[in-house]
Amino acid sequence: MSDLDMSAMRRLWKSGPSRLEGYSKHYYTETADGDELQLDYHFAREMVRITLTMASERGRQYVAVIKKGVILQERDFSGNRDADLSSRIARFKDWFEYFPDNHVLSSLAGAYGLPLKSKLHQDLVRESRAWENLKPMRLADEFRRYMDRKRRREDRVQGIGPRLLRRLPSEALDIAVGLCMFAAFLMGKLGPGEFAFLGGAYGLAAGGLDWLWRQREPFIPKILFFHGLAAWTVWHEMQMRLWGIFL
Repeated sequence: MSDLDMSAMRRLWKSGPSRLEGYSKHYYTETADGDELQLDYHFAREMVRITLTMASERGRQYVAVIKKGVILQERDFSGNRDADLSSRIARFKDWFEYFPDNHVLSSLAGAYGLPLKSKLHQDLVRESRAWENLKPMRLADEFRRYMDRKRRREDRVQGIGPRLLRRLPSEALDIAVGLCMFAAFLMGKLGPGEFAFLGGAYGLAAGGLDWLWRQREPFIPKILFFHGLAAWTVWHEMQMRLWGIFL
């Protein structure tokens, strides 16, 4: 197997419809020594029938039936008797490592020490990733990947306590900025209308920052707090003007 290149690995198995009743797929390969290996796959029952023809034994044929990793039958088909096929099938492990259908390998479930997944699919994925790495990186793609990483980090945090601790620094910063604007209003550096507009807009901006940049649900009480301050400022200004009429 070591002298076969990757293109040969992909052509190692031939497939087609099965001729056996109830079986849907048929796979066939032949070794350099003339041994023939055939697999028939029963999709509904997740069952695999392996037919092995050994050229070194003058064409003697063996059959094994495996269902979800359980060996149901092992037969010397030529002599019509039971036979242990472990050593015979295990020698073809290299061929199964490049089997084209992972569903079949999953149904075999490691019987005879055969692999659970095909290296063929892993190599194809690895090649596609290598090709993607050669493509020019765009700023939008890099930004999207960065945001995906942030979203995955947020999703990994479980439990109310850990989530609150993770949010605490950013929420404290948002509230501190809002309180600074309120302090500027109390000191007369911002008028009531200016603070009402800035407070309401900042509440929406802080919620949007949570949603779009921090990749988490907005903290609704924080938004209501800023909008409440803005509403109180408008109400207070109206009351001052109303009472000013009578003074």
